[in-house]
Amino acid sequence: MVLGDGGSGRPRRIRVDDVNSTASAPARGALGETTLRTDRLTLRPQVVADAEVFHRLWSERDERVPPHRRPDATGHPTVSDIAAHIAEERDRRSDLLSVQDATTGEVYGYCGLIFAGKGSADEPEIAFELLSRVHNHGYATEAARAVLAWSDAEGYERLWASVWDWNVASRRVLEKLGFENSGDDLPTGEHGRTILTVRAPRLKPAPVAEHVITVEHGALSESQTAALRDLFDSEYRETHGEWDPDRPYGYSPADVHTMIFHGNAAVAHVGFQRRVIRVGERMVTVAGTGGVLVHPDWRSRGAGRRVMTHAQQAMRDDDRVEFGYLGCREEVTSFYERTGWTRVNAVERHVSMSGAKATVTSGGAPILVYACPNLRAGAEQWPQGDIDLNGTPW
Repeated sequence: MVLGDGGSGRPRRIRVDDVNSTASAPARGALGETTLRTDRLTLRPQVVADAEVFHRLWSERDERVPPHRRPDATGHPTVSDIAAHIAEERDRRSDLLSVQDATTGEVYGYCGLIFAGKGSADEPEIAFELLSRVHNHGYATEAARAVLAWSDAEGYERLWASVWDWNVASRRVLEKLGFENSGDDLPTGEHGRTILTVRAPRLKPAPVAEHVITVEHGALSESQTAALRDLFDSEYRETHGEWDPDRPYGYSPADVHTMIFHGNAAVAHVGFQRRVIRVGERMVTVAGTGGVLVHPDWRSRGAGRRVMTHAQQAMRDDDRVEFGYLGCREEVTSFYERTGWTRVNAVERHVSMSGAKATVTSGGAPILVYACPNLRAGAEQWPQGDIDLNGTPW
């Protein structure tokens, strides 16, 4: 998506096709710390290794794009230039996510939001740009819809996009996404006319969309935390009290949350915490899994399977994790086994949830693991021996 520059009488339009444009931080959640998942795509935070693909995007741009948005005569920006910029942005704020194939992991480009120029803390701009060889597959529309579902859930009522009049493909994508000409055309320049479009859900309601996000605990927005609290309190408040995100009912808190949202309501959740535990004579890094919950209205509709599948993908994507690990009640083991978990027989020891000075040893409760062979050959084999969780359970 190649967007335009500016119009007199308006704040300068941002260059959203310049990867990782600097932006002011919005008051809501951090999209750039979130992973969004669709049927075919994963949208995740950018990493330095993406620089090569972003460099190809620069090189592929239409000749009608202004020169400062294409490689100059000296070949800049180089792959190294872009890599350095990504590394710098990871220490600040970027709300452009890399778009990759959910099956192969191949990076196709980027999609996200920009909070500068017309895009502000309350009304961001949407940005997307994909390699030319994957055009005409609906990927841009699919990625952008995931971003829009996230922005709707975060409460953004109006989003903007500006597009060159000659960029027919991007204009069609924006039309599919519900963007309309704002009527505030920007002046025609030597590179063409820039059309300013807007999407205002209040004026033109869109169907409530389901979207899946994976986010680090520290990057949860206030609205995401509130949605999780509503989900857990609806199930457990009468019997266990209010949900505490940092000490959920005495269990260990999650480092990573995978959630299904329907609109702005969380309807399913799986959390996991990274921890090194002892199994026999070996130390194993696990994703200790807990907080598996589906809203009653969404049970028997596949939400549990879907959220677990996405959580398992997050475990596989995490190069620090060798196995998912969980304990559960006997009556729900069949669900976990259907979603790829394997039961193991072992004695488990963990810190008591009622006090750190006490330990609990159990030998009969179900223990299930999920192989994420990321660290070493043969890691898909769960080791033999008793288990020490080195902390409270999840």
